[in-house]
Parts: sequence; C-alpha cells; structure tokens
Amino acid sequence: MGKVILDKATYRLIVASCVRFANARIPEEDWGEIYGILIGYIDKRKNIIITEAYPITHTMEKQYLLKVSYDNPDYVDAALIEEEAYTKDPPQFIVGWFHSHPGIKVMFSSDDIRNQLGFQTNNPLAFGIVFNHIRLVRQVEIAMRKGDPVTPLKNDVGFKVFRLKDPNLGTRASYVDVDFEIKDVRITSEFIEEAKNIVADVTRLLPSGNLVEYTRKNMELQMAKIKEVYTGTESYVKTLVKKGDTARISKVMESQHKELEKLILPMKHDFNKLGEFMLYVEYKERGETINGMNALRQEWDNYVSQIMADFEKIGTRF
Repeated sequence: MGKVILDKATYRLIVASCVRFANARIPEEDWGEIYGILIGYIDKRKNIIITEAYPITHTMEKQYLLKVSYDNPDYVDAALIEEEAYTKDPPQFIVGWFHSHPGIKVMFSSDDIRNQLGFQTNNPLAFGIVFNHIRLVRQVEIAMRKGDPVTPLKNDVGFKVFRLKDPNLGTRASYVDVDFEIKDVRITSEFIEEAKNIVADVTRLLPSGNLVEYTRKNMELQMAKIKEVYTGTESYVKTLVKKGDTARISKVMESQHKELEKLILPMKHDFNKLGEFMLYVEYKERGETINGMNALRQEWDNYVSQIMADFEKIGTRF
C-alpha cells in the first residue's frame, strides 16, 4: 500500500482546528476533542492524496474519557461535502478522518477503532489521523498511564496515521502505523517552530466559541485606544495653538502618528492571520463566520482609513 500525502495547508488546518478546543487559555479539565473528515483521491501508486480537510464537530459533553460523536446535521454536512468533492477532477471522496487526543497518547482508542471500522469497511485504504498539540509543542510522546515517563521526540509533527490491520475482526482489530508525507516540506526544526507558532496564534486569536463576536470585542477595544490617542492629540494641538506654540505641532503630530501605528499594525496583522484562521472553524460555522469576519475587516479598514485622514488634518485645522 502507498502512503498518505497531505499538503502544508491541510496540516495547518489540522493543527489549528485541534488546538482551538485544547490550549493554554482553556483549563485542561475543559479541553475537548475535535473530529473532522478528509477529502481526497487514490493515485496510481495507491498513495492517498488529501486535498481538503473539514473540521466537523467537537466534544459537547465532558466525561471521564473525552468523546466526540456525530449529530444528525453532521452526517448531512459530511454527505454534502462528499457530494461536492465527487464532482471534481479527478473525482474525490472521504478518504479518512482526523481527530485530536489533547494531552493524551497518540493512538487508537476502542472508540477510535469503532469509528475507523465505519471508514475502512467501505474503503480498505481509509485511515485515521490522531493529533496531540502537547506532542508537538513539547516534542514528547505522552505515556499511556499518567505519571509514567514520557518519550522524547525530535522534529515530530504532532500526529500519527493509523489503519486497522484486519477490519474483519471488528472491534477486536489491531491497528498499524501508516507512512505519510507533507508535500514539498522538509520536517526540520524550523518547520516545527513554525507549527508551534500556529499553536500560539490559534491560542490567542481563535476562541472555542464565536470567532466573530470574539474578534469584534478585540477590535472595539483597539478602536477605543486609537480614538483616545486621536482625541488626546487633537486636544493637545488646540492647547498649543492657544498658547501660540505652533512650532511644536509638527513634532507632536509625528510622535502621535507613531503611537497610532503601534495600535493599528498589530490589529492589521491579526486580521491577516484571521483571514486564514476563519477557514479552520467547523463546517457548519463557515458561512456565517466568513461573512461576519469579512464584514469586520471592512469595518476596521474603513475606521482606520477615516481616522487617519482626520488625524492628518489636525495639524492644519486650528
């Protein structure tokens, strides 16, 4: 059998969608698993080429063991995704699935074996990806039992790929590792650091809840700070004019312009990242999230454009 081949964009999506529900901002007892499907096709060498990844759902109820399961709408979404994929050239379909094991060993649990049976019974080459952000960030394999020593790793991408050895054995089936490749990528320490940066950015920017509401709150806080600099500058320039000290205005304007840039640029960079991150939400959220985030970005751009235009006029207004 061939290997599983994914591209860098798919890898980033898997990392981000998993970290969204288990990261340093969320108490560990509230971490959740996520579950998604992988679209692709099988090439002539029996390699499975992943072309798309879709996060579908996440842990809804906390139990002693984290579990994630489909609701009826999730089955509908999966069917719609596969129906659209089949119209592509070459025709594509669900080739496997991915899910997270936040803070626990990367392996197939008994529940995972049951899920894998559902995929592999219909497609003998189907596979499952299991990701753990702790494995990536700390570069260790978590032990099976809590308290046992961890196994050091080097340049590990945080996931493994599994397939059942003999699906005919049902839930008694064992599983094996499947070779994989991230297309056009050398797995170096630099690549791992880049992946860790995704974890950090998602932790800061991508909430487990509503992304649009979360981003709006951050945006409005930044707008308030910008407005404060603007009104403070306007007031100070008025004072300088009243005192007849207009020679200082140009230096004040230059200094305050830099202060505005310090507030504007970080939010601009965040919006650039969020242009990618908004694609990492679950399939059922995508439509509203993309529309909402695009509207927010437009609102931010309009606000910055207007306030900077008004700011430039302050020095000549009085």
